[in-house]
Amino acid sequence: MGEDHGRGPPLTREPHAEWYHGSPLRLDRVKAGSTVTPVIALARAFAHKPGFVSIGVRERDGERTVTLEHDGRRDGYLYRVLVADPASDLEQHPGSKLALGEEMLATRDLPLEFIEELPVTWSTETRKVTYAS
Repeated sequence: MGEDHGRGPPLTREPHAEWYHGSPLRLDRVKAGSTVTPVIALARAFAHKPGFVSIGVRERDGERTVTLEHDGRRDGYLYRVLVADPASDLEQHPGSKLALGEEMLATRDLPLEFIEELPVTWSTETRKVTYAS
């Protein structure tokens, strides 16, 4: 796909088979132009409408961890985006600094499947997530 244009390392090594959207709103569809991601932890962070999201990827002794921190202050909701054909339903977000395929835009309105409510509780656990990838 060419140059990475300053993109970060991949947040997941898994194939991009599922797509997610986080929002502080109850929705049944994601609108064309909305952001979707295959990284469920990132969608959860975006659900809280953060002003910033900090992402760190660390590899050490064969172990790989990803840390996401955000300053979101709203309750949110997590959805699975029902993508029929990723090649036509999604396009790379042109301004993304994430690895290719990890921050995409919906090219048309797409149906959503509700997964879970994401209440904001003011603790480190909900604003900082670390996981192995």
